[in-house]
Amino acid sequence: MRNHEIFRTGVLVFFALGLAFGPAGLAAQEKPPAQDTIPDKSYKSWSPMPIVMYDTDIGFGFGGKVKFVDFLKKKESFDLIVFQAIKEKKWTENWYVFTFSIPDVEIRQGKRYGLSFDLKAEYDKYLHYSYYGLGSGSSKDAETIFAHAMKSLQVTFGMGISPQFVAEVGYALRWLEYSDVTPDRPFTTDLQRFGKQYAPYATMSARYDTSNSQIHPTRGIRVLLKDDLAMGSSDASFNRLTFDFCSYNRVFGEKDVFAWRALFQSVTGDKIPYFDYASLGGGTLMNSMRGYAINRFMDRAKFLGIAEYRFPLWWRLGGNVFIDTGTVGSSLGNLDFGKMAFDYGAGLRLYLPDFVVRVDVGFSKEGMGLYFNFGHIF
Repeated sequence: MRNHEIFRTGVLVFFALGLAFGPAGLAAQEKPPAQDTIPDKSYKSWSPMPIVMYDTDIGFGFGGKVKFVDFLKKKESFDLIVFQAIKEKKWTENWYVFTFSIPDVEIRQGKRYGLSFDLKAEYDKYLHYSYYGLGSGSSKDAETIFAHAMKSLQVTFGMGISPQFVAEVGYALRWLEYSDVTPDRPFTTDLQRFGKQYAPYATMSARYDTSNSQIHPTRGIRVLLKDDLAMGSSDASFNRLTFDFCSYNRVFGEKDVFAWRALFQSVTGDKIPYFDYASLGGGTLMNSMRGYAINRFMDRAKFLGIAEYRFPLWWRLGGNVFIDTGTVGSSLGNLDFGKMAFDYGAGLRLYLPDFVVRVDVGFSKEGMGLYFNFGHIF
């Protein structure tokens, strides 16, 4: 717990600096250079994307994503995702997401701004979720399948203290449900006792970011310190700390990028919802190991390392090759780097004006993973 207290103190110091040198503090200082602030011009655009795809975990999926930017002339954005999937004649996922941001995350990237606001409402019912147990040695044969539903409403307020330094605070209302657990499996009893949970949490983060884009970074670094603290319900008690470092480097030209990432995460508490543990596996942003199933490895701490080369192909299409590696343990001090999981693979990218569409195929000793989603992994 001492390390967690130090971490939170460090993030609080970042926020104190923001109050001192943010918009209020700047009143007594020189006006920031014009190039540091968001230009007053039109950013109006929109990007639609129909979805027809196949994913290893969920089967055949269809739906769409659309993003509208600056239609109200407030530098805002509206983002909507509607998605459903079916496998073996059974619905496997229903996923709906609405996001509102002001200013839009790409418009405010690399700028100084007084206040940002993000609202995200999400519903995701995944009818073929798997749990394998805790630890790097968890067996694939112990897989216990169940349905998992999540409803959430999250608000986040941020401040661009400088063009490179951003501080954010937020709160997420969240409802979880575990059902239809496969009988007579290793973790059937454990999963059945959860039923429904109300698991809200507060979040606080500080980010140092010199990258040139939130959508498709080609140079710079990002350093993120984040603390998620369960707050507001007796159903959940946890503290999740994350350190995430990303580097982007041009190689042969402006569109050839070598990117790498190192992420450490620690979760403490006596009432941790299963999927708030530190986890690895699948094609999600924080857990990506694309040659393994979603949440294949879970415990109270993790390390994730990724190296990826991104290159242009034709028109808006690009490709990538990657290596993912990671491990989990009961604490950061108990991570066993001698028992690292590895995978490798390749993918395609479609670069639209307001977001990136990605398809990745990964290979590991446990088989192949095929994942479709939006945005770069990092």
